[in-house]
Amino acid sequence: MIVGNTISGNGADLFDTATPGLTGINVNSGHGGTPITGTVMSQNVIKGEDGDAVINTPAPASAELHLNNLLGKQTGIHVSGGATVDATENWWGCSGGPGANGCAGVSGAGVLSTPWLTKPF
Repeated sequence: MIVGNTISGNGADLFDTATPGLTGINVNSGHGGTPITGTVMSQNVIKGEDGDAVINTPAPASAELHLNNLLGKQTGIHVSGGATVDATENWWGCSGGPGANGCAGVSGAGVLSTPWLTKPF
């Protein structure tokens, strides 16, 4: 569980846990790693990152993100490796939800983001 943090100003993760830019939270099982399941991220404020949460782990991996304020520069959640992510009930930086003008977006497949919060948690 990753709960109740303010995360800002991190650098990019490099080498075996590489991320596509500055990253708030990186859940990564490494090359050929075992799927990671059961990770819960809640009540975090993540800002100033290219990717607020990056999940890179093979299927049948899963993660849950709820009640977070995703205020990154570009991507609220980036998923690769086949993981599925329940990202419902998050604030994406505007009331329009992920990908709307002024909101953080989603990158990759396997992300459930509806419904979203229409104001910060």
